[in-house]
Amino acid sequence: MSITFTTHVLNGTDGTHAAGVALRLCAGDAVLAEGVTDAGGRLRCEIAVTALPADGAVDLQLDTAAFWRDRGVPRQGPQIVAGVTIRLSLPQGEGHHHVPVMLSPNSLSAWWSA
Repeated sequence: MSITFTTHVLNGTDGTHAAGVALRLCAGDAVLAEGVTDAGGRLRCEIAVTALPADGAVDLQLDTAAFWRDRGVPRQGPQIVAGVTIRLSLPQGEGHHHVPVMLSPNSLSAWWSA
């Protein structure tokens, strides 16, 4: 039994897909899945339900500093957001959970859909 976890990361500065964002999905110290967004800003992974903690608490970690640095985004003052962690609670059981994220150098928006 597994769940499907997907994300779609967008570059909020120009509206393009955010390709090349390194992501990790963790439960405590355990890495459940990791990868890099594809050319369309997407990442898909399957996670065994048995790997999830009982409360479904997981962290989606995004390496945003490397993404902006690799694109040569000019800094308007200090870039204080080096990475982002979004705490999620995934329901037990099979299913599909999708978390779109829109990034800018010092902010983000995220939402969840099933």
